[in-house]
Order: sequence, then structure tokens, then C-alpha cells
Amino acid sequence: MSRRIGKEDSETRTALMNAVETIMCRDGYAALSARSIARCAGLNYQLVFYYFEKVENLFLATYRRRTQRLLGQIEQALDSERPLHALWSASSDPVEAGLALEYMAMANHSPAIRSETIEHVERTVGLVSERMAKRLTYNNPDPKVFTPAAVSMIVQMIGSNLGSQSVLGIAGGLGEARTLVEWLLEQMEPSQPNA
Repeated sequence: MSRRIGKEDSETRTALMNAVETIMCRDGYAALSARSIARCAGLNYQLVFYYFEKVENLFLATYRRRTQRLLGQIEQALDSERPLHALWSASSDPVEAGLALEYMAMANHSPAIRSETIEHVERTVGLVSERMAKRLTYNNPDPKVFTPAAVSMIVQMIGSNLGSQSVLGIAGGLGEARTLVEWLLEQMEPSQPNA
């Protein structure tokens, strides 16, 4: 007989998931425990087990919520007038990049988070490639090299890397790298296409 698990749309469940990301941003994923999460949420630690059965399930639920949010941001970027610029902006956000670093560290120790990461990245690359295929024909110096998958991966990876380095406090070369990427994006996706 399986145990009763708290309702998925519960405010308590959401508070616990929010607490996971708050702790990860503030102290890193290694500081996560049922007690630290509950304390951050202002709740009794037994509620972690009531709603998620085990702490790993809470981590996975929180990560899945995040990947859904990121997918929504990517879809919104792809619907914008200049999708590469919007992807760049979303990918280079320091707060998101810092959280991504923590989830990547967690993925090294959690097969479930690793599997979810692979699935999310593959889904994202597929979505961006499909949606960008027609849009990357303008000002594309070599469509065999500058494929939608390659361009979107580079934009997202460099953006995330720069955001992560910013979170760590690394300053050397960040401004120059950001300027270079933005110049390249402007070549492929000019603000005034007919100019």
C-alpha cells in the first residue's frame, strides 16, 4: 500500500520548491537538507516527506518546474522579433546561470537530475532548431556551418557561461566577450534588416 502524498497544487509544496532554489542560489546545493529547506520555507521538516516522500523527489520536482519555466522563456524568445538576441538575453542572466551551475553540480551526483538535464537540453535544441530553421537564412554566411542547432547552442552555452562567471565574481574579459557575441548576433540578426 502506497503512502498518501500531499496535493501537487498545494501552497506548501510550492513553498518547499521555492525554498530549494532559494538555498541553492544563496548557499549552493550542498546546503540542501529536509531541515534547511523546511526552515527556509518556515515549515516543519516532516512536510518534506509528506509532500515528496523523499528529499530527492523534491529536488526532481523543483528541477522539472524550472525546466518548464525555461522552456516557456525559450518559446517566448523564439516568438520575438529577434529570437537570437532574446535567447542571448535569457541565457546570460546571472541568477539563472548561477542556478544552472548548482543543478549541473547536482546532476553529477543524481542520475534523475542528470537524465532530466539531458532530456531538457535535447528538447530545447530540437525546438530551437525547428523554429529557427527558416529565420536563419537572412545574413547567414554559411548555412552548413551556422545551423540553427549550432547557433542556438553557442548562444545559450556562451551566455550561460558568462552569466556563471559573473556570479562567481570573475570580471576579466566578460565585457569584451559579451560585446563580441552581441556584435556577431547583430550581423546575423540586424536590428534594421533592410539597412
